Amino acid sequence: MAVEIRDKVAVVTGAASGIGRATTIALAEAGANIVLADVDDAGLEEVRNEVKDRGRKAIAVHTDVSKVEDVQSLFDQSIQALGRVDILMNNAGVRLDDAPVDRYTLADWRWIVGVNIWGVINGVTVFLPHLLERGSGHIVNTASLAGIVGGLDSIPYTTTKFAVVALSQGLAIQLKRRGIGVSVLVPGVVVTGMGNNSRFIPFEDGLDDARRMIRDSVVNAISQEIPEQAKDAVIPAEQAAAAVVRAIRENIFMVHTHEAQRDVMEQLAALQVKNPEAVVDMWAELKAQAEQSFLDLMSGKLDLQAEMAKTRPTLQETVAAYFPETGNSG
Repeated sequence: MAVEIRDKVAVVTGAASGIGRATTIALAEAGANIVLADVDDAGLEEVRNEVKDRGRKAIAVHTDVSKVEDVQSLFDQSIQALGRVDILMNNAGVRLDDAPVDRYTLADWRWIVGVNIWGVINGVTVFLPHLLERGSGHIVNTASLAGIVGGLDSIPYTTTKFAVVALSQGLAIQLKRRGIGVSVLVPGVVVTGMGNNSRFIPFEDGLDDARRMIRDSVVNAISQEIPEQAKDAVIPAEQAAAAVVRAIRENIFMVHTHEAQRDVMEQLAALQVKNPEAVVDMWAELKAQAEQSFLDLMSGKLDLQAEMAKTRPTLQETVAAYFPETGNSG
């Protein structure tokens, strides 16, 4: 079921920025013709021109993946313009900032579930019959490391990404013998436009302006240049895109962007089965430490620039500190 990408037709949602943009360009460089989908029309046009500059066909379709009628229109325009679809990448995603769970409204939940879960379901429901009729193709769904191990991100984001991993595994099982490959991308921290697609959630404790300022400072610093001390943990979107292209070619199910984190993910997954209470305690303590660091910044005990310049413990080192029996020295 491995796919030769040259002259294939790929549909990529969330194509205007981040991993979607990088993968669109990588697929075009591999010889694919591209249908780009996003709600960012200006960004779509820029990427469409980059694809055409590489000698490939490209159309851009304004698409809100949370609306099945938009996804149906995306499919219809793909067929009309390029005749078929061989590769579907359900990549569009949004994020809610980490906050106490009682701060999230139903509107917040509906927004993130609409894009991150229903966007994938809509893509699969609309495009899969065509792939099955053709008897070939590949589906890539973008999840996250937060979809494998809880505690890495906000509760709503983690919830949606766990769902994408589960959906993808079910698809892979059912479609394995029907000619359709399935991959799920589980990126770690990647330089993307997710900061622009992330909603700040107010704590309403008088410190929200400071929280927003720190959040924006970190996002802006990483988007401009990956700090030297973070280069093992933060990667450019092009590196994630290369992993996706390889996964399509070789029919790889779970696509890691941070190979160094694969072992610790396996350890955490095993620990969640073996000692789930201890894993919950670890994440709860880490969350409390992060909030205390924020309060220390507010009181002047810590300096923001100095904190941003520090080399932080890797996830491997953190797990090893809490669970020495893993033998993971990082």
